[in-house]
Amino acid sequence: MTGWGRLTPASDVEPARWLETALEKPRGRGDRAIYAASVIPRGYEAYARLFHPAWLAGEDRDITWAEAAALAGTRPHARMQWHAIARAGDAEGGPGGLVPPEAGRMPEWMLKALAGLLKRHTRTPELCYFAVWEGWGIPGLAALCGRAAHFRLWNRGYYLLQGDIEDAAERISPPSPQHASIWWPGDRAWCVATGVDMMCTYVGGSESCIAEVLADGRLEAWRASPDDRADVNGDTVNAPERSC
Repeated sequence: MTGWGRLTPASDVEPARWLETALEKPRGRGDRAIYAASVIPRGYEAYARLFHPAWLAGEDRDITWAEAAALAGTRPHARMQWHAIARAGDAEGGPGGLVPPEAGRMPEWMLKALAGLLKRHTRTPELCYFAVWEGWGIPGLAALCGRAAHFRLWNRGYYLLQGDIEDAAERISPPSPQHASIWWPGDRAWCVATGVDMMCTYVGGSESCIAEVLADGRLEAWRASPDDRADVNGDTVNAPERSC
């Protein structure tokens, strides 16, 4: 069985061990909330949160969260949640034609843009690691990744692949559109993490790296912190707290 494109199985789990202690336990704080620290490792100088684009069916195009908020009369901000800015849970509903962003993955063009930017901020662009969640339900994934090292991050298991940073947009098993959930270079200069059930991606890196991410007009990104609340109740600006 073939897959991964140019990615290859990593036989040693050691390059991923740091994540086991760098990530906070989900719902491990007293308030039982999910924080960005359970998605992206602590220890970086700066962080950004990237928002996966939604789709505006009426105009047949991608739409940013800020645009969606303008249509819905809500306020975009760093901790916004889709259901809140799009008024998806309101009795009257939000604006028509808004298709929610995909959870768990960035679109391919966004991955390529981010990888091209991050390549300038690592000494090891030719050696990057890619963690693939075992729970995607992709037919044959276990066989496909059978030779890859396996590790667990709290309640989820991952297969470890490796390759060049240019391989970040490689699909795990075409025609499945899924990509790696967590990826980082050998020197750990930065880390990219997409929660498997989240419509956004976090990036941690140096101040100069994150400043470049935030300044890139192709990406909708806001400055973030590991202590930002990242669950459905994280948006206290646009919506009252609701049951998770």
